[in-house]
Amino acid sequence: MRAMILAAGLGTRLHPLTDIRPKVMIPVMGTSILDFWVERLHRSKFDAAIVNAYHLKEKLVGEIYEKPRPIPVEVHLEPVLLGTGGGIRSALEPLGNEPVAVVNGDIVCDAPIGELYCEHLESGAEVSLLLHDCPEFNNVAVNSEGAVLGFGKEAHRIRADGNGVRMLAFTGIHFINPPALREYTPGVPYNILDIYRRLISRGSPPRALFSPGIFWREMGSIESYTRLTAELGALERETLPPIETGRRAWIHPEAVVSPNAVLGGSVVVGKGSRIMEGAHLEDVIIWENATVGPGSDLTRCIVADSTSVSGRHCDEVLIPEHE
Repeated sequence: MRAMILAAGLGTRLHPLTDIRPKVMIPVMGTSILDFWVERLHRSKFDAAIVNAYHLKEKLVGEIYEKPRPIPVEVHLEPVLLGTGGGIRSALEPLGNEPVAVVNGDIVCDAPIGELYCEHLESGAEVSLLLHDCPEFNNVAVNSEGAVLGFGKEAHRIRADGNGVRMLAFTGIHFINPPALREYTPGVPYNILDIYRRLISRGSPPRALFSPGIFWREMGSIESYTRLTAELGALERETLPPIETGRRAWIHPEAVVSPNAVLGGSVVVGKGSRIMEGAHLEDVIIWENATVGPGSDLTRCIVADSTSVSGRHCDEVLIPEHE
């Protein structure tokens, strides 16, 4: 079994954090989304993964090839941004001819991806999408037989007109048989939903897969990222391995926090970072090798890699001055 992690996007809703790291490398409780998914794929018995890269591709290539992985991970570089469909199509040759699991690089989910892969194989469908009920994102129309009928505005029109049609959310986890994409030209941008719409129009719609009770969160914006971090700290321990859960304050073993610093709410302090004496942090995420100066007061802030901070800051994203 092979998988693809979509990681080429610009991550504009996470700006300016995505000026520092590509979205898939953003840390959640010290674990990047890339590391999370590679480990989850390994635990689900996948043999290898491929990651597409465009934005900050040098950083992503370095991260992948300089760090040992439990399964082989290759990088597919995109000379231009190819979109979700174009990125998958252009990576088909390295992936081979067997069905591939595809995961968006801005989600955290505990779905049993190996079991879902097998369900896709058994279904005989060209494409299967993992869907769930999440009212904020419910924009996929599905009929009573589990066929996907439409996305976005057309899905809501179908729901209004059709009996037995319900609206669900696409998790960003899909399973694709390579022949479904072979007619498209490699190296050309495509939107994967447009490709799925064409399958629907031909009478071969994607099939819906379900995994009741899954934990699913997207972290494609600053707001959703900070909300997810706080939520993980409130969960029970070992809820979402390899991401740490169940600790309101997560401090990397190689971070230094002064004994008289005050930490409140949800606080994350990454590898190599230093929190100096008298600092006060309330609902703060600190990445790696950052420094919070003596007596500093930070509330609801994110501090990116190698940033030095002093003074009072509230509701800010702080990055190195040279960036």
